[in-house]
Amino acid sequence: MMSVATALLLLSAVGTLAADWRYPTPGPDGSVGSPENWGGSCDHGRRQSPIDIAYAASVRGSYPEFIFDSYDSLPDSAYIVNNGHTVQINLDSSASSSVYGGGFRSKYVLEQLHFHWSSEHTIEDRRYALEMHLVHRQSRYASVEQASSHKAGIAVLAVLFHVDEHPNEAIQLILNSTSPIKAKVDDRQPLRGSLHLNDLLPKDRTVYFRYEGSLTTPVCAESVVWTVFPESLPISLGQVQDFMTIHDADNRTLVVNYRPVQPLNTRVLVLVSDTEVEASGARRIASGMFAAVLLSLAISLF
Repeated sequence: MMSVATALLLLSAVGTLAADWRYPTPGPDGSVGSPENWGGSCDHGRRQSPIDIAYAASVRGSYPEFIFDSYDSLPDSAYIVNNGHTVQINLDSSASSSVYGGGFRSKYVLEQLHFHWSSEHTIEDRRYALEMHLVHRQSRYASVEQASSHKAGIAVLAVLFHVDEHPNEAIQLILNSTSPIKAKVDDRQPLRGSLHLNDLLPKDRTVYFRYEGSLTTPVCAESVVWTVFPESLPISLGQVQDFMTIHDADNRTLVVNYRPVQPLNTRVLVLVSDTEVEASGARRIASGMFAAVLLSLAISLF
């Protein structure tokens, strides 16, 4: 059990480190190969995220189906902010969107969602164009910061996006809302329209990977139950390029904002499915390869 002193130190670090860290500068080919040097658990933890998801490394699992409560429209109080590392949609304490089932031992309440371009998790070493994180806290805790000091205090649902010829309408609503804050760190804006969370989830929510890991940003607290859906959603190349025009705290464009994959080490990676999915997994890998080629072309234009 974590001591009170350690928990207070962690909560303090969450508040102070957030403004100090930066993503490594990508190389000429758009890849990120250098270490972050973020310190603490980020450098020395054994249960870090993201990871590469390999079908051969997974074990078969079966959990009850997810139950998404109030995952329709976000409340009017929801707002979008450029925090210098990503664009993030925050919900206030009155929001009631939550998820349970799916192997969770308790109910998790949605606090925020944000994006990484390119994806943080990879599947069979293939990276996707975009990854969305739906960040939830256990209902017993008052905030993500408090939940981050407890094992399984946070549950993140990760949704991958592949490049498609047609734009994603839900993503476009979010991008339209970012226009006034692209170069204004810590500025916030209301959403320009009604965003339905169900439009940002894959249709098949019965197949997913589950593992225990960490936050992918400092302080990299190892308190996260990860759910990664292999079924990806479409996004246009132009929309990916729009994300790449967001500015960081140094007023530089965030061409990429993903953390490189971390070792799985001795953790168990569970593939939850009622049917065999290896064949469909191979098709998704091919889709990811195509998206990676297109994204490399987009990065070369900057």
